[in-house]
Amino acid sequence: MNTANPIMLRTMRRVYCAWAYRIVTHPTVIKLGLFLYACGRLSTYVSYRSVLHNVPGYSLEKSGPYLRDAFLHTEMPTQTLIILALIVAPFLMYDAVRNLSLYLRHRLPVFPTRSFQ
Repeated sequence: MNTANPIMLRTMRRVYCAWAYRIVTHPTVIKLGLFLYACGRLSTYVSYRSVLHNVPGYSLEKSGPYLRDAFLHTEMPTQTLIILALIVAPFLMYDAVRNLSLYLRHRLPVFPTRSFQ
């Protein structure tokens, strides 16, 4: 029985490693990681408080050109991180909505419909 225990432990370690690898390489997890990386690294380059404090008012006509000019006058790494976050965000939101709708579809009770014929 003692010889089976180390074999079982090695086997279970491999099973858990395969399970963790499968979770980490899931497309939604990769997209979330890219988005969080871009936002995290962006916070080291850009002071969000200063940018939002300098936005002129709440009208789109005034803030649109300001944000465009602010983007065009930043350095290349900052522009790359902003573009990365803007590209990954819609795909991440699509995955979130799709996974949530599938989750709710399987979790909500289905009530039988009565037909009066």
